[in-house]
Amino acid sequence: MRLLKPKGTLIPIGGGEDKEDKKDVLARVVSETGRKKPKVCLITLATNLPKEVAQDYRNAFKTLNINTLSIIYFNTRTEADSAQNLKKIKDCHVVLFSGGDQLKLSSLLGGTKLLAKIRQRYYDEPDFVIAGTSAGAAAMSNTMIISGSSQDALIKGELELTNGLDLINSVFIDTHFTQRGRFGRLIQTVTCNPGILGVGLGEDTAIVIHKGEELEVIGSGLVIIVDGTCIDYTDLTEISDGHPITVEGIKMHVLGPGKRFLINDRKIVKFVDKKEE
Repeated sequence: MRLLKPKGTLIPIGGGEDKEDKKDVLARVVSETGRKKPKVCLITLATNLPKEVAQDYRNAFKTLNINTLSIIYFNTRTEADSAQNLKKIKDCHVVLFSGGDQLKLSSLLGGTKLLAKIRQRYYDEPDFVIAGTSAGAAAMSNTMIISGSSQDALIKGELELTNGLDLINSVFIDTHFTQRGRFGRLIQTVTCNPGILGVGLGEDTAIVIHKGEELEVIGSGLVIIVDGTCIDYTDLTEISDGHPITVEGIKMHVLGPGKRFLINDRKIVKFVDKKEE
């Protein structure tokens, strides 16, 4: 477990973010750098359509007056630590992971100097931003969900977890959450790991995580937070694979846009209007 807190900002996005109209989520990614025209590095390793995805983001960022968009894409791990790729990370102000397959992303990037450089900047630089959408968000935690249908999510053995990018080690992140009904799989994930906070992100919705401690909801949808620290009972150790699980005392929070949540204290920040005092 790391002793140091990150100085940078992490922005997991639930997928399906608006790239044509208001672009609130992408605009916030830009503004978190504190620069009018930051340099963005798009990592398209997770997708099978890297050229198309790159063009979509190029068009979206251009309307936000961002004309400097570099792309990192490669097919084998041996290509990861090229001087060109490392320079792109060194020079940018934002790293954005596209959607696709989170296992593909982690297997190509895990254990590379490229990922180490991204982590180093995130921990050392207050204005450095790492964003990721869909698979790019799900891969941010140290342990990520890679399979498990919504229908069978509360059946023991139906979920599969593996190592993620380890940018944050206190939460699980699931995406397309309300649209695909993924409540069950996040509940089982937290039931198996009650010390970890489960965060489900709706589409066109993101959380801005400040210094690894406080998250703020942005975008147009909802964020669901599942807390397992109050679990009184579960039968996970009593049943075999293929059987429905039982859990008592799990806690769930629903947060709309603009709401904040303290990760370590596990509570919503309640703002007080001083005019009413």
